[in-house]
Amino acid sequence: MKRQGRPSARRTSIGRRQIPSRAPRAPSVPLNVGVLPNLLGYNVRRAQIALWRDFSRPVGEGEVRPALFSLMILIEANPGIAQIDIANQLDIDKATIVGLVQRLQKRHCVTCRQSTVDRRRQGIYLTERGKTELAQLREEMLTHEARFTRLFSSEELAQLFALLRRIHP
Repeated sequence: MKRQGRPSARRTSIGRRQIPSRAPRAPSVPLNVGVLPNLLGYNVRRAQIALWRDFSRPVGEGEVRPALFSLMILIEANPGIAQIDIANQLDIDKATIVGLVQRLQKRHCVTCRQSTVDRRRQGIYLTERGKTELAQLREEMLTHEARFTRLFSSEELAQLFALLRRIHP
């Protein structure tokens, strides 16, 4: 039984008890970040983290990841699309796509049917529930995007997209 008013003790990996510290945290001190602000990867990653944190809060109540949203958009725009085509477009390995599709199947958002053109392939389709969820997610995504795109003029945004597309095909 845990006593009230005392911090709970944990065991370390070697079995000793570790008592949580009650000492106040030291204030953060500005760090010298060296060359980091001049590195493309660092800046792209920091921007991606800011977008991800904002995305994770409102979109799908944190249940929908960017890859899942992108997958649903591709299925909507290309009914009957094959998993390999999604994997190629999103530059994600096929095993990951299989897991994402299964997740959407469990939520009754997509269905898979054998292709009428090539019986070795299965086409993926949004269900009515999937269409409804995607419509709501799209609204949330556009609101999320607007929080960041409004930081740029339309010319700057077009230039930013063009510059980023030089890095990814």
